[in-house]
Amino acid sequence: MGESVSASKQLSASELIKAMPEDDQKALKGWYWYDWANQAYALTVMTVIAPALMANLYNKATGTQSGDAFYAFILTISMLFVVTTAPALGVIADRFPIKKKLLKWYTIVGIVFTALMGAAPYFGSQGYMVLALIFVIGTVGFTGGNVIYYSFMPYLAPRNCQDHVSTWGYAYGFIGGSMILIFHLIVLLGTSWDTNFQMAIIFATSAIWWWGFGLQMFKWTPEPEIPTTMEWKGLKDATKVAYLQVYQTFKEIKRFKVLAYFLLAYLLFYDGVNTIASMATAFGESVLRLNQSMNVMLLLTVNIVAIPMTIVFGKLANVKGTKFA
Repeated sequence: MGESVSASKQLSASELIKAMPEDDQKALKGWYWYDWANQAYALTVMTVIAPALMANLYNKATGTQSGDAFYAFILTISMLFVVTTAPALGVIADRFPIKKKLLKWYTIVGIVFTALMGAAPYFGSQGYMVLALIFVIGTVGFTGGNVIYYSFMPYLAPRNCQDHVSTWGYAYGFIGGSMILIFHLIVLLGTSWDTNFQMAIIFATSAIWWWGFGLQMFKWTPEPEIPTTMEWKGLKDATKVAYLQVYQTFKEIKRFKVLAYFLLAYLLFYDGVNTIASMATAFGESVLRLNQSMNVMLLLTVNIVAIPMTIVFGKLANVKGTKFA
């Protein structure tokens, strides 16, 4: 027994994953493919196209150049809704075996409203308001789904493989996001279609990409077995339990200083970087006056650079530790 444990410690994370049963490896691949899929929203919709389009529609309707400020306001509204619901959603996902069901409904909302965004330019001077409303709902679907999606990770591989799993999840996401964005760049530069029709094609294909590749997770990745004595008594009761747990966690967080520092760092660094990425194309549209194609190429370049660097930092984490990386 001691020899087998010692041998397993000497195996690399990739070797440990290859040694997992075939069904477990397939479940993990399904999880990877979902990141590939939903990057169509994270990159094309939320980071590149929707911010610039919303700023452009606002600028045209109002005769100003403050579309980036309007987009920031709309993004804030969507994020506030996520902030108030995500902690409780995480508790529900951890306490009850309904992760896949929750992920399915959030995904459907995100996909449907992604496709609907393509109709916004056809509403003329009211287009920016239509897009803003649809964008808020679509973003809630995407971010709410991500809360559930990330909660699968601890159940998909051994604990000492989590860096490896996270690295490849991000790598799949950057590759998938880059590929669909390249197609959208071709639509913008390689066709003579009306701009409004180009936008409709971009949003529709983003929705199809998300659903088509995301299906692999719903087919291959099973509902994790959660050790719990809690019984599902409906959404109302589950929500009450969840918010009580969130309140209790906040009360006790001063006892866990490392966790408190981590959450603060996450807010300032990770969410700060995400905010910059989300605002980049709206800023490019309203302030730098960049056209849509240039915005796409700039963000595509950043995303492509991120693919190999994700692998590099994943390997660095394996060798020197996550905190060092």
